[in-house]
Amino acid sequence: MRDREAELLIDWVARAEDPKDLFDACLDQASTQGKGGYYYTPSDVTHLFISLMEPAEDEAVYDPVCGSGGFLLRAREYVEAHGGRPEELALYGQDVSRTALMAAALNLSVHNTDARLAGPASTLADDRFADLQFDVVVANPPFNQSGWDEHGFLREGPFWPYGLPPAGNANFAWAQHVVRKMSPTGRGALLLPTGAASTTKGAESQIRAALVDKDVLTGVVELPAGLIPHVRNPVSLWLFSKTKKPYRKWGHNDRSGQFLVIDARDSAANVKRGRRAVPDEARERIAATFAAWRGAPGHGPYEDVPGWCRSLSRDEVAETKYDVLPSHHVAPPLAPSVLPDAPERAADLTDELLGLFETSRRLEDELRDLLGEL
Repeated sequence: MRDREAELLIDWVARAEDPKDLFDACLDQASTQGKGGYYYTPSDVTHLFISLMEPAEDEAVYDPVCGSGGFLLRAREYVEAHGGRPEELALYGQDVSRTALMAAALNLSVHNTDARLAGPASTLADDRFADLQFDVVVANPPFNQSGWDEHGFLREGPFWPYGLPPAGNANFAWAQHVVRKMSPTGRGALLLPTGAASTTKGAESQIRAALVDKDVLTGVVELPAGLIPHVRNPVSLWLFSKTKKPYRKWGHNDRSGQFLVIDARDSAANVKRGRRAVPDEARERIAATFAAWRGAPGHGPYEDVPGWCRSLSRDEVAETKYDVLPSHHVAPPLAPSVLPDAPERAADLTDELLGLFETSRRLEDELRDLLGEL
């Protein structure tokens, strides 16, 4: 039976018109079958990350949990789509899974993309690019990962300038790794469970406060539930920048001491197999909002939009005990007031008043009849 299945598989592969499309289809299927918190990031999410990071041909992009290499491949495609030379983009990835690294190597190969891949090794415990920093750092790590500190081995050293993460949860270990690997003008994006944005647990809330106070946390995008396989709850996309002052890859707005929240919970569309995705128009709106806030070329002035986005000062965030969950800051949109046409409304009121007069006369007549019978 297995020989027959292998024969059918080989025949299917041989008849494929484009190996890239075939491999993409295989990864899309694999993205629904992750176990133990490890899975391949869906393509709509990788597109959103990269459209927010806007990598350029002369930059280096790093993914510390690279999986199948989706973020790295999207970075190359972004540069090419924007008229750059993708061969000039430097790509780096590491993963703890040998299977994931093999998938990444195949994925990059069929798409004719070069990258430096390292591992299998845990990035938090054994950073294979320890001496390097990068222009763009992107990561979708396992959520709420326990045992990340190697039985206390990683709890000392220069790795945690914003606070020591709890041993039972690696979310803010990954956040600090992303920031630490960014160059002096670097930027980063990290996917976390939404609870990380408002948790009041001691170590986690203290680290979140330090990220805000040190002005490296740039913004949070609250995303819908159902985007990531095996994660039922909504997720949030955290954006980081080493500097928010104007420069080429930022824009002309100085956003030092400021913070952007975007509530995109209602932006999902249902796709096959019951999974949800962020459609093109929603991704474009999120990216355009962030670009306008930064003052990026080609975008109009930024404005707060009720129910969608808001720009906050560092002090305003501090007043909420450093709660950075967008839905806690973005006021709902005002309900539209529908004013009826004036002549039509006047006619309705006239008819209603005449009806009341008629009722009044009828009641008066009935009352007179009753009084006459007494």
